[in-house]
Amino acid sequence: MQNTKLYSLTLIALGAAIIAVLSPLAIPIGIVPVTLQTLAVGLVATVLKARETFFAILLYLLLGFIGIPVFTGGTSGIAVLFGPTGGFLLAFLIMGTLISWGLHQIKYKTIPAFIINIVGHLLMLVIGTLWLKFFTQVDWSLALKLGFTPFVFVEIIKAILVTIFGLALIRALSHTNKYFTN
Repeated sequence: MQNTKLYSLTLIALGAAIIAVLSPLAIPIGIVPVTLQTLAVGLVATVLKARETFFAILLYLLLGFIGIPVFTGGTSGIAVLFGPTGGFLLAFLIMGTLISWGLHQIKYKTIPAFIINIVGHLLMLVIGTLWLKFFTQVDWSLALKLGFTPFVFVEIIKAILVTIFGLALIRALSHTNKYFTN
């Protein structure tokens, strides 16, 4: 039993590390940049089970909260987490957990996995845009222009890539540890 707990903790730490390493990479296109955060969250959610995914994302958010520069552009702190783009960060918990849970429910079948990943990424955009709208007090059209519309295509592409690489990784890892089997 202890070995299983240790393995789970190791996966959580690795998941948080993957997100933290990819998150600082960003292309600024306005108040909300294009980042590899969502790709990393999607990959972690696709490969890990829901519990480990949730705690990996929570650990990542806590690292940024306490001041370790793991957010976009190497930023950190409470002001980032609860600033205009904080809704996107907090939505990772919902996005990642739902993707992971959904994939496990459908036993990682390819076409449904694409749909689940795309819906998860789009849900994150919706939650982040809602937060942005209410945080900045802009009208709906500007909130959509800042936080949703420019990212829809990019997030769909990320979701497709995550599904392809994530399912391939699960298939490869399933030969090494029973954690990665359905």
